[in-house]
Amino acid sequence: MCHFVSYQKECSDVFIHAKNDDFFDMTILLEFLNEHALSIDFGMFLLIWIVQVIIYPAFRQINETNFIIYHRSYCNAIGFFVIPVMACQLIGTSAACFFSIDNLIWVKMLAVIGAWVVTFLTSAPCHRQLQAGKNAAVIERLIRTNWWRTFLWSLVFLVSLVSYYQ
Repeated sequence: MCHFVSYQKECSDVFIHAKNDDFFDMTILLEFLNEHALSIDFGMFLLIWIVQVIIYPAFRQINETNFIIYHRSYCNAIGFFVIPVMACQLIGTSAACFFSIDNLIWVKMLAVIGAWVVTFLTSAPCHRQLQAGKNAAVIERLIRTNWWRTFLWSLVFLVSLVSYYQ
């Protein structure tokens, strides 16, 4: 049984008598994210491995003349995929920390937070530097430090997979 459903049964008076549609809509959103957590985490797992193994190493092959245009195009395009998945993962995992009795959710939450920290403190500054042009040292730093995100999002998926089959 879904953890949110069991929570609803325990607090049925709150949900049955709730007049606030926004609260009810938020409950539905959280339920949706909880039910699809494994899919969301698998999507991020696939995405980070594609970035680590294919996309970032390909930066080395792009000539300096085309690099700025390519990099700008890449950053704009990847955002349409990454931002919604990261947001859903953060919201769903945060909510699960309050509603789940599974202690593994806290491992998952720490890994999600860690991935966000590495993203904004390490990867984003590298991408800002690459907006100015191709820089081999920055590309190598991006590839090297992205292994942290790859590990963390792989851990998130592994925890999600274990939790799903418990």
